[in-house]
Amino acid sequence: MKARSGKKPGFTLVELLVVITIIGILIALLLPAVQAAREAARRMQCSNSLKQLGLACLNHHQTHGFLPCGGWGHTWLGDPDHGFGEDQPGGWVYDVLPYLEQEALHQLGAGGTASEKETAATTLATTPVSVFNCPSRRRSKLYPHNAGSAGPVNPGIDGARMDKPPNICKTCYCMNAGTYYVGHDGGPGTIAGAAGYTGNWGKCVDVNGLSCWRTEVTIANIRDGTSNTYLIGEKNINPDRYETTFAPGDSQCMYNGHDEDNVRYANSSYKLIPDTPGSNAEQCFGGPHPGACMFVFGDGSVHAISYSIDVTVHTRLANRKDGEPIDVSAL
Repeated sequence: MKARSGKKPGFTLVELLVVITIIGILIALLLPAVQAAREAARRMQCSNSLKQLGLACLNHHQTHGFLPCGGWGHTWLGDPDHGFGEDQPGGWVYDVLPYLEQEALHQLGAGGTASEKETAATTLATTPVSVFNCPSRRRSKLYPHNAGSAGPVNPGIDGARMDKPPNICKTCYCMNAGTYYVGHDGGPGTIAGAAGYTGNWGKCVDVNGLSCWRTEVTIANIRDGTSNTYLIGEKNINPDRYETTFAPGDSQCMYNGHDEDNVRYANSSYKLIPDTPGSNAEQCFGGPHPGACMFVFGDGSVHAISYSIDVTVHTRLANRKDGEPIDVSAL
């Protein structure tokens, strides 16, 4: 009888290399599918966030008779003692907080002293809310502030500027300001000065979107129909500056008044542009998703709008009263 060998059967070097190669090929084939599945989940979350923001705006309208106001400008934060209309210095993001189960955050500093309001304003500026950030772009946390700019003015101090936090909460979403760019305006230097202040505020007469300084746009003002008009969409941001430093149109607190940080435009100069490394398109809508940007319309419906959309169609969707409504379902 033959003696059995003590050696155990195993892979040869060639067989091992073949197995490793096959595993590598499988991973290479599966990785794009996994990434696509993750992006699909993130895009769905983004869509759900926009849906919540749209419903919050509509609930605001039901309560106050108009959509969230644009506020006084980029040097003013929201203040609970100034209501929800043209006297509210904060912008639309601040105004919708009570309709997103964030009543406590909205009421910070209510009825307080100047010192208490300054503390409240700092807390507000450094409190992120996850619904305002797209997961395909960045997490809901604090990001670098534009420390070189003045402000913001704390409404409770009447003109004194609060200490600017080095990091603040930011939004990935902007309200539709229409097709007419009105520029920047910090607003009045004091609360009392708002009564006689002009600045750029007069330009809002020509605005055909849904938000500008101190605007109180109603559903009736959307003459092209709520289902044919942008309400809120993703804003274009340079991906190089998502987290490391501030980018134009992404440098201020999301609770500030009207500014490119929380409103965007659409026309032949402000096309729908995807987030592109090295590119700053601070007046444009755009986003991180492949192929399309997410919008919620005036009726609360959410749609993915292709970056290849005709610029004329994009412009008409931003204009609430041009008499040329676009059926978004046909796009």
